[in-house]
Amino acid sequence: MFCKHCGSEIDDKAVVCIHCGRAVTPEQEPTSLTGESKKGMGVLLSLVLGLIGLIIGLCLYKENTVERKTFINGWVIGLAISIILGVVVGIAYGSYIASLYAYL
Repeated sequence: MFCKHCGSEIDDKAVVCIHCGRAVTPEQEPTSLTGESKKGMGVLLSLVLGLIGLIIGLCLYKENTVERKTFINGWVIGLAISIILGVVVGIAYGSYIASLYAYL
């Protein structure tokens, strides 16, 4: 790589230019969605789609019918399973990441 200040060729891992002594900032890659914002968008999208499904289901079935009660029970069970799986996968992933840092 080349120093942005004096133009001299320097090592790619250099923090300071050996020719001019100024700090070297590494080239930054173009910014895109980070992992965190992608996860946030996924969570938001799943919540919105789940609520849309609930609203559609409530509109399709008449009040005080067995079908509507069955739909609501199924939706609540699906929601509970999703939450439990999310927590279990989150704990497993967190443990995996923590084990990686143990080797550093």
